[in-house]
Amino acid sequence: MRRMFRVRFIGREEYRAAMALCWRVFCEYQLDKVDREGMESFSRFINDETLYMVFLNGGFPVAAAFEGDTMIGVAAVRTGPHLSLLFVEGCYQQMGVGTALVDFFHDWLLNTNSWLGGSRLTVNASNIGVGFYRKIGFKDTGHRTKKDGIDYTPMELIL
Repeated sequence: MRRMFRVRFIGREEYRAAMALCWRVFCEYQLDKVDREGMESFSRFINDETLYMVFLNGGFPVAAAFEGDTMIGVAAVRTGPHLSLLFVEGCYQQMGVGTALVDFFHDWLLNTNSWLGGSRLTVNASNIGVGFYRKIGFKDTGHRTKKDGIDYTPMELIL
């Protein structure tokens, strides 16, 4: 049986749950791949009250995938446009949820006169995410690097 899910922008009452999902997945799949600095850096980012205020004012669009009422994946973009979050619950990985979240933002960016600007969507792909991003059309734009304790490969998708 194929699972059905839908993707939509989240409301303010769902923001904390979305960031909690990102933290759970980060801890499950990335914690042993980052140092203390990386863990603290990511925690600061998703718990930043200024970022939350930017979200409330429409400056940090966050979308989530839902199976029924259950949030199963989260993605967010910021100016650039840059995909700054993409996390899918472990039991829903490799079921098209991540692709659907990227497609949601791809379509939204193409179909709106978004203030986010740009003709490409960039991402700093974690080492375990590089293969996924390449599979859906992203290309490397630089070499693997490390910033704030997190290793990543800069990539882009032409919109």
